Amino acid sequence: MASLTVQQFKSTVVVLLLSTIAISCGSNKEVLTSTVPSTTTTVAVESPSTTAPSSSTGGPKTPPCGTFEVVTTELIAGQQFSPGQYQINAFGIPCEEVMGDTGLFSQFLQLQDDEDLPEPWRFLEGAVGAPKFVSGPAVGFRVQRISD
Repeated sequence: MASLTVQQFKSTVVVLLLSTIAISCGSNKEVLTSTVPSTTTTVAVESPSTTAPSSSTGGPKTPPCGTFEVVTTELIAGQQFSPGQYQINAFGIPCEEVMGDTGLFSQFLQLQDDEDLPEPWRFLEGAVGAPKFVSGPAVGFRVQRISD
């Protein structure tokens, strides 16, 4: 068994703590530096792909609520929805409020082409990927066409 000096032991403990913090925060890759008097240790930590995706990755973070069929071309807040099947993902709102004949998406489809969304809803301009409708921070849903 190898013996460690007190400084080596302290350095090892600090690196392990920093590694644990990086992994538990879900970072994909972090470079950590630990400085203990007279010892500097740098370690690269890559967390497994099973951790939560970082905020920079695109796509939905929740399971889909289901699909919704649009039967005629509709315009919602300037965004065209062609006929087809759309997958809906909700975030911060129950799927039941978004889906179905009385759900939010159905209500939005029934609006006149030049009619505004009901308050507090708005179309998220410049959203990456599928169109997104939001009513506040982390509350809304995305609608992605998946077939004709």
